[in-house]
Amino acid sequence: MPSFNITLRLTLILFCTALVAGCVSAPNSTQTGQTLAEPRYGHAAVSDNESIYVIGGANQNGLLTSIEIIDPDTKQITVLRDKLIPRRYLTAVWDGNESIYIFGGMSESKGGLWQEKAVQVFNTRTHKITTTTSMPVPRRFNSAVRLNDKIYVVGGSAYYPGRVRNEYHLRVTPLTTALDLNTKKWSRLANLPTPVSTRAFTYHDKVCAIGGYDGENSWPSFNCYSEATGNWQSMPDAPVPVSAHSVAVHSNKLYVFGDYENLDQVLMFDFSSNTWSHIDSAYRASRHNAAVVFGNEVFVIGGNTGTAGPFLDDIQVLSLPLQ
Repeated sequence: MPSFNITLRLTLILFCTALVAGCVSAPNSTQTGQTLAEPRYGHAAVSDNESIYVIGGANQNGLLTSIEIIDPDTKQITVLRDKLIPRRYLTAVWDGNESIYIFGGMSESKGGLWQEKAVQVFNTRTHKITTTTSMPVPRRFNSAVRLNDKIYVVGGSAYYPGRVRNEYHLRVTPLTTALDLNTKKWSRLANLPTPVSTRAFTYHDKVCAIGGYDGENSWPSFNCYSEATGNWQSMPDAPVPVSAHSVAVHSNKLYVFGDYENLDQVLMFDFSSNTWSHIDSAYRASRHNAAVVFGNEVFVIGGNTGTAGPFLDDIQVLSLPLQ
């Protein structure tokens, strides 16, 4: 990967200046309707079994600091502005109580866009933001899930020092780490079989990861990590490579929405038969979106359809199971 030279640094400084100018403060607000208050991609979305929280990301105005709270029943949205470190390609996880932990992504640092190491904690009752123990290796495109009393952060990419001073190389990593919610200490676990920026989810007592991007190619790989054995186990590969996708699990089925190249693609894995299939659904094409299951519906939120946009404010609500 190329190093951060002087020209690139100046370019990033100018770019970040434009991002800051686009993040204009505004009071909190409420709106009704099945669209976001702000279009966004590279964001996170998570449910606490009461509401759906859409966190961070970016759009044509730059990195976002807002959180949008969706009422799954009325589809009413409350917008909390200027809550976050502005970042995109982040991930977020509900702790099962009243906190959402926000990990990784790209933010402004070191004169450019860098991997964000701060772990912010959003309280769903008070709407206050605090911080906890920083990530030992900050990454973008990491994916995080909670299993029991730990949050697992899987894969992603990070800048590593080169041989020359102030030289850094962006590398995709197989790193898997876990934050203990009781002690707030990090531990390192077995690496992913392949270094990818992937999408993780939990199924029963396992942490699973499907697809991803290694910096050059997309992958169809599917692996699940067992706490009992401390190892990753291979699952049936997806029928095609996938990246820039989102995932949702309902009952015994995994749904994979979108792909960097095939934006309208929906894949389904049936855990009962260990088989994959393509699904023809009402899903509207996008990549870098976020998916959340609430009850018998899946919300597929935001995304983009090209590097320079358009950036989407969609809140797609699809009934489950998809046929």
